[in-house]
Amino acid sequence: MGKIIKYEFRSMFRLFIPLWLGILALSLVNRFTLNLQFDGNSLTGFFSGLVMFLYVMGIMAVLVVAFIFVILRFYKGVLKEEGYLTMTLPVSLDSVLWGKAIAGWLLMVLTILVCIASVCILMLGNFMQRIMLQLTWNRMVELTGSAAPLVLIVVQLVLAALVSTLYNILFLYLAMAIGHLAQKHRVGMSVLAYVVMSTVLSTAYNTFLTPVVLNFMMGYDFAGRTNAQIVALASNGLWIYLATVVAACAVFYFPTRYILQKKLNLE
Repeated sequence: MGKIIKYEFRSMFRLFIPLWLGILALSLVNRFTLNLQFDGNSLTGFFSGLVMFLYVMGIMAVLVVAFIFVILRFYKGVLKEEGYLTMTLPVSLDSVLWGKAIAGWLLMVLTILVCIASVCILMLGNFMQRIMLQLTWNRMVELTGSAAPLVLIVVQLVLAALVSTLYNILFLYLAMAIGHLAQKHRVGMSVLAYVVMSTVLSTAYNTFLTPVVLNFMMGYDFAGRTNAQIVALASNGLWIYLATVVAACAVFYFPTRYILQKKLNLE
């Protein structure tokens, strides 16, 4: 698996390090030009607006490019001609799948972290914004009575974001593997499989899982509960969500592995 990850990283960093540096540079420029929008000068205001527009579009573009990169690395490296080379490497199929999944997961995580860092550069350099964030946090601690449950919620949300990213990657892999079973129009069938599975899962979550979780947490009874109790119940709900997403990752992985092991037919 290490060889697969190393190979993926080599391709990944060659493309994305310049993109990440560009986003950070744009956020730094915006940090110094943001106030120019309000100085009454139309020229500097236009320049400041243009830089902000480029920054926002840059964030959107780098996220989309990262998403497409993850798809193409799996599609070309496993299901197309490169699959002949990939499948002849002295590594197991599990190493191939997990190597590509982990590399894609790290790419998405690093890209999101760079975007968050750029927002921090842009926003937290302002004294008033730092004060507002501090006051908001202090108020939340005051309402719940302790910082510990809030810290736990933050940790759970970070874990949920990390696991959900892997969930989405494995879901994409399964859709592409199912589409690969078709004799023709495999890309179209992959898209169709993705849409159908997304619809089915969304319906199942909204119809069954969400009501069950809410009923388990509080029986739809919000009245009379303290802020600390509500935070604790939200934390319990996040644990259930995390367990569900981890189980779904396994559900996505094993059919993908079976298709690639038994039904792989490279173009």
